[in-house]
Amino acid sequence: MSDRLILITGVWTQVVGTVIAAIGETMIIQEERLNLPPLGFRLVSIGNGFEATGNSLQAVGAEKLSDGSIGETYRIAGDWIQASGNVTNVFGAELQFYGKEVEGLKLDIFGDTVQSIGAGLEAYGATLSTRAYSDLLAAGNTIQSLGAALEAVGETFILKGMRELGLQITTFGSYAQAAGATIAAIALTKQYG
Repeated sequence: MSDRLILITGVWTQVVGTVIAAIGETMIIQEERLNLPPLGFRLVSIGNGFEATGNSLQAVGAEKLSDGSIGETYRIAGDWIQASGNVTNVFGAELQFYGKEVEGLKLDIFGDTVQSIGAGLEAYGATLSTRAYSDLLAAGNTIQSLGAALEAVGETFILKGMRELGLQITTFGSYAQAAGATIAAIALTKQYG
């Protein structure tokens, strides 16, 4: 598999993961309102698994294609950091699925914060690049970073007892992540496709 294909496969796998996770977050709101079993957590877990895989593939492809610049180094580090945040979120969602809400929320807050830092590094790295579509890539990664940060804020509200507001903020953040990942994927596909 070519290095470009690895990178492009990674970015679109990440997009699929963010969409699955966002659907899961939406389901959690509905399940809360209708007093249904929390199956949405399972989708959040699966989505973050896809995101971790996508970020890892993106990092591997980017490492192989890297020109060695500092901007590329920031972007690659950001990919790996995001992947570690995603793995943390998988465990957090699984804990919540099995009824350990406080422990799961704490892991989710940490994982989303790590994801936000990783996407922020990617955005910063893109601003240092002179490649075509780097501005679009920086915008997508910035939106992703803000979305992950909003998820962490929402989860903090849930921990503090403001459940409905927290769920809404978390869900909005997950859709922002999906939008940002899609914009970044378009930019990287145009750069390397």
